[in-house]
Amino acid sequence: MNVKLRVLSAGVMFFIGGQTVLAQKAKNDTVKEQQIEEVVMVGFGQKKTVTELTGAVGTIKSDAIENVPVASVDKMLQGRVSGVQTGNASGQPGGFASVRVRGISSVNGGVNPIYIIDGVRVTSGDLTRGAITANALANLNTDDIESMTVLKDAASTAVYGADAGAGVVIITTKSGKKGKPKININFEHGTNSRAIEGQRGLNTEQYRYLLSHTFGNYFNISPEEFVQEAIAGNINADLQNIYTTSNNTDWRKVLSRSAYQQSINASISGGNDKVTYYNSASYFLQESEIKGSDFKRMAFTSKVNYDASDRLKIGSDIQLAYSKINTLNNGGAFSNPILTELFARPTDPAYNADGTYYLGVNGRLSNNLFNNAYLAENNYYRAETARVFANVNADYKILKNLNYRFVLGGEFLNVENNTYLNPIHGDGYQVNGRKTESIERFFNWNLQNILSYNFKVGDKNNFDLRLIQEAYQRQNHAVGAGATSVGSPTLESLSNFVKPASFLGERGRSSRTGYAATVNYNFDRLITVDAAYRRDALSNFTTDQKWGNFYSVGLAVDLARINFVKDLNEISLFKLRASYGKVGNQISSSPYSLYAFTTNYNDLAAATYGGVYNPDLKWETINPLSVGIDAGLFKNRLTFTVEYYNKETKDLVFAQPLSLAQGLASYDRNIGSLVNKGFEFAVNGEIFNNDNFYWSLGGNFSTLKNEITSLYGGQDIISGSTILREGESVGTYYMRKWAGVDASNGNALWYKNGVDGETTSNYNDAQLAVQGSNFAKYYGGVNTRVAYKGFSLEALATFGFGGKVINDWANYTQSDGQYSYNYVGSTDQLDFWTPQNPNAANPKPVYNNSTLSNRISTRYLSKTDYLRLSNIKIGYKFNADMLKGTGMTGFEVYVQGNNIWTHLYDDTLRFDPENNLTTTNNLNLPIQKTYSLGFNLQF
Repeated sequence: MNVKLRVLSAGVMFFIGGQTVLAQKAKNDTVKEQQIEEVVMVGFGQKKTVTELTGAVGTIKSDAIENVPVASVDKMLQGRVSGVQTGNASGQPGGFASVRVRGISSVNGGVNPIYIIDGVRVTSGDLTRGAITANALANLNTDDIESMTVLKDAASTAVYGADAGAGVVIITTKSGKKGKPKININFEHGTNSRAIEGQRGLNTEQYRYLLSHTFGNYFNISPEEFVQEAIAGNINADLQNIYTTSNNTDWRKVLSRSAYQQSINASISGGNDKVTYYNSASYFLQESEIKGSDFKRMAFTSKVNYDASDRLKIGSDIQLAYSKINTLNNGGAFSNPILTELFARPTDPAYNADGTYYLGVNGRLSNNLFNNAYLAENNYYRAETARVFANVNADYKILKNLNYRFVLGGEFLNVENNTYLNPIHGDGYQVNGRKTESIERFFNWNLQNILSYNFKVGDKNNFDLRLIQEAYQRQNHAVGAGATSVGSPTLESLSNFVKPASFLGERGRSSRTGYAATVNYNFDRLITVDAAYRRDALSNFTTDQKWGNFYSVGLAVDLARINFVKDLNEISLFKLRASYGKVGNQISSSPYSLYAFTTNYNDLAAATYGGVYNPDLKWETINPLSVGIDAGLFKNRLTFTVEYYNKETKDLVFAQPLSLAQGLASYDRNIGSLVNKGFEFAVNGEIFNNDNFYWSLGGNFSTLKNEITSLYGGQDIISGSTILREGESVGTYYMRKWAGVDASNGNALWYKNGVDGETTSNYNDAQLAVQGSNFAKYYGGVNTRVAYKGFSLEALATFGFGGKVINDWANYTQSDGQYSYNYVGSTDQLDFWTPQNPNAANPKPVYNNSTLSNRISTRYLSKTDYLRLSNIKIGYKFNADMLKGTGMTGFEVYVQGNNIWTHLYDDTLRFDPENNLTTTNNLNLPIQKTYSLGFNLQF
């Protein structure tokens, strides 16, 4: 959220906030009063003034996100727009970020918003096959963004119809302006490290200490006696080596590096009365602290607008990008570096005496793991993406108030997936090397025809009518193959792998067409009414269900325009607004029963079948209600927004169980519903504004209650440690409740009823119960901007409270002795029970622990409450007098930090708190903290 005051020569004062954009006429005795208002970009290229808005939108201007050191635009939304949560399950540079607008609208359908760039729908999400995680949006140069608008309610999203249920993010890129050429060059260099310390593995001394008690309790001898027996070799040679070796390997240090970050952006823009242009080129590099993980991007943009005549305007927008992402395994893969940090023994060396990597015996370390430092340098999970985005648009004024707009946009993505597992060590060792390559091409096009007509009836009745036709199609084609057995580790092309192992060939196509009509009416800018209707058809559904109808109605009343309120100088805006409607949410389920001939049976194609024919399968539908107040005081020096929302999702898609006699376990039906509701608050204030000193302060706060209101037969759906239950939210944890450690004997305790009261040391006697959910119930951000002469400071803090996350690998890393011998675990397990430490956090460790103390319970569930300094930037701009003779019109030097400080309110949380949009962490790469130095030159 960026807060800025603009005073224009026409005497109109603007207050621009991250949530709302407000305008108020100011008196000026020397200039004729004139109504000029800032506009907000909404659906299908339509621009609306603030007083015309009946819907809930959040706007971010370019100066609020300028030079923020992240790879993709979705990572910029956190804390800047009320009602929007973002989360990064992984710190992989260029990786995918989850975005939720006013909660989660589906269980099995779409949950992320759709993205519109310069009026054209674009691809988002992970399109790769070889990479562990990636993000198509990371191919957009963030420095090209002029503004981002998040559409949150029915009045603003219904015009997009069938897939707008999870929200819409409209991105407008920069355009040239009339005048002489302006050149802008920005250089930024920085370093990356972990934003959160995370779990730490044990050093040799800690490991020996843990094992001495683990085996001492097992053999019923003292830890000291066990150590003597182990050193003497009376137990086994492996333990003897652990207690006699001089090795003390810090696997985190071995796997880490000094990570570098760099960005270079250059642009030139300008124009005359007929033509305006904007051209840019950029390079972006972001390395993770973990070896082998990085993201690189080169991007070029050319945008031209041509006023061919008084009636005809033509525009073109071409964006080219090439990116390369190197990723690393997560979860239980032995090639996961985070697993290595926690599971590998510190008593194993990382290097040989000559400095080469130690690869163990028969390709394994002493506990059967890999040396991932070697793999990070010699294996890769890589994807290279070439993206071409082209948009041609034309506006033709048919009559004075009748306008036709044509838009044709295409997006082509070529994704090359490349996985190489070397034959010397790791997963490729047993098969003498493995190589997998595939190429997948995506081509999406979007066609729009828009007819708009605006007119007046009398002096105060203003009408704006629009008819919209849209068609959208997505095509993909993938081919690939895999093979094993290579003659040399230096040969990495697929043709050098002589044993075929797999092949791939796929094609897909889906299309959608829609027709929409919108009506906007306002009476003297006092009362505004919006109405929209859209009818969509999707190729995936059966004939009777292809078409869906969507609509919205919005109403706004600006009480500040009522006569007696106009006379109150303290009130510059007081708008009441409300909206309701119906939008859709796309699903991935198919209504068809299909045969596939992909099975080899004696070298003949054998048929397999999947799916149950369900001609009634259709879109999930969402009915959003939104009621809000926008107010501005003291000529909008202080503004605030208060809003209530209630989003009800109907026809949720779930798998309905079938009798096994029918051959399939289940089939998908529209049989559930849920609701998201809450409040949003935003306040922005300009505290000082004079020639030497400027200070603005703003913030937003949102609440969220997500609740499942109906399921098939009212039956619970339990999956692992989570449950879907009527009356509870999506992402609800369902497990036993940890009661601590019995101080008298070191046994684990759980609450019998899953809540409180009586305890038991028998895991199976404890009841499962609801233990909270993953979503933050309260979240938001606070921002400030201070400027004194040439100096400036900008900062953004974000926060979230009420969510939880499970440490899904803690049964290994805090195993109370079950896995400690082979898989070392984390330092969290060192506070264990002994007679001298009866109030410990962990039970007494016993080799091959069979007490089930390390089974899933709230012992491993942590709150994700946090406060974070997400971004801070300190700069100095040299004034014009200081730049005389340099040829520059502006020069700024700045330092900034991203995710540089995070306060966690739960001492047991070991992951990034913004991980709470997913219920688990799965040993993903850590989120990055960035420090950087930048220079901005203007000519």
